[in-house]
Amino acid sequence: MDATVALCPLHPERPAEGTCSRCGTFLCEGCRRWQVGRMLCLHCHTVALGEKPSKRATLALIFATVGFIGFVPGLVGLVLGYQELAAIRRGAAPGSGEGWAVLARNVGWFHMAMLVIIGLGVALRG
Repeated sequence: MDATVALCPLHPERPAEGTCSRCGTFLCEGCRRWQVGRMLCLHCHTVALGEKPSKRATLALIFATVGFIGFVPGLVGLVLGYQELAAIRRGAAPGSGEGWAVLARNVGWFHMAMLVIIGLGVALRG
């Protein structure tokens, strides 16, 4: 193999397909894992999944859930969900909060739709 080709440290017979976005280790196709569009090595993938979701992810889900009592908290959950997903994609927040952020975002959109439907109903009625 050419001396200029990066090799996978776990499989030296395989060329590297990329690097871990967290630690920079070279990765072959068999070693790479994907999380929120980021390539990770096996170790970093395990660590990222084991981290607790951030406080913003937790708050997003709480606000989205409380939105069933009143729509405004649901809209806050929508915004926080989008902010958390952006932070996860930048690598600034743990990937373990992705599910919570997606749920908060989707529930927030539900609250937005319900608020629009109620607003249209009130406008057409009066």
